[in-house]
Amino acid sequence: MYQKVIGDSVEYWPFIILLPYKSVLQYRTLTSIFSSEVALDILKSINLDGKTYQRDLVKKLSHHSNKSIIKYLKIFVELEILEEGVEKVVVDGKSMWIKWYKPTFLGKWFILLIKPKEMFSPMDIKNALEDLLKLYAKSIVKLCSTFNLDLEYFRKVFNEALEK
Repeated sequence: MYQKVIGDSVEYWPFIILLPYKSVLQYRTLTSIFSSEVALDILKSINLDGKTYQRDLVKKLSHHSNKSIIKYLKIFVELEILEEGVEKVVVDGKSMWIKWYKPTFLGKWFILLIKPKEMFSPMDIKNALEDLLKLYAKSIVKLCSTFNLDLEYFRKVFNEALEK
């Protein structure tokens, strides 16, 4: 289902890591995600679309301490990898507030990187590629304008890649 791009006799998964603009946040984002098995396990357990409840994460990741899970969830919210919210539910006649997390635009890219590709539907990949193409097109236009580069050159490069 997923083809590997061939380049200079090495096969690559054509993945682009999106990072925050500020370099200090780039470093912090990468080290927060890749420096801990807890962090990776959390992102692997987050739904790509929709809410993932904190209580479900704690239960699923019971081999990690609750304190570590909550610590990384807070870090991911601070770094805008996840957004959080609460909702009121009634269980056995009692009202409770439960916390949930959803990936941000940036968070979706890290989840796509970390989870096995087989876990995503073709529609998930299509939506991700569409978002990526829109982001890169806007970025290329802005950079060409900022650095007085010929936008038509990049249009030609893109069209040549499509023809191959």
